[in-house]
Amino acid sequence: MPKTTQSASKTRSKTGTKIGRPTVMTVGIQATICERLMGGETLSGICRDKGLPARQTVIAFKNLPENSAFAAAYAQARLDQMDTWADETVGIADDGTTDYITKVGRNGVEYEAVDQEHIQRSRLRVDTRFRLMALLAPHTYGERQTNELKVVVAVQVDISDRERMRRMALFMLEDQAAGLAIDGELATMPETAHLSPSA
Repeated sequence: MPKTTQSASKTRSKTGTKIGRPTVMTVGIQATICERLMGGETLSGICRDKGLPARQTVIAFKNLPENSAFAAAYAQARLDQMDTWADETVGIADDGTTDYITKVGRNGVEYEAVDQEHIQRSRLRVDTRFRLMALLAPHTYGERQTNELKVVVAVQVDISDRERMRRMALFMLEDQAAGLAIDGELATMPETAHLSPSA
């Protein structure tokens, strides 16, 4: 882990004691933040605790070039956090212990009713985790998209005039055997005078 850093500006009370959040990112605080991220907590929630620096302090510390070791540990903790959230979604979806609540009817008799508010809240908790997981770890938890690539290959083959004529004759014979007429209209040839060969 990198060396401990401390902000140059310190807020002190009139008695000389420091007030406000600590700005020191000790090795222990760095480890605590990473461990709690891996446990599924958000950085904002972690930084609300007394004795821990503000969220902005953690982000600023992580982004300094000399703190690349903490940045790498933080990034890995975020990936592990996604795995924790994935496990939590299964637990939330499977937990049906509070899907029903006891209500009292007009006649004063108690009955079990579906707690739609709790079910909707559970659905929101699962959806929120899935959305964040897909956003923060798209390669693992994002929707898989398959892109089809269609390639058309044009092959030009040079054939001789003789081969071209042979194929044309073959096509004409096939059309004649099938009783197909040649496309187009037959043009009438104009009558021409027979010319005698010149002397």
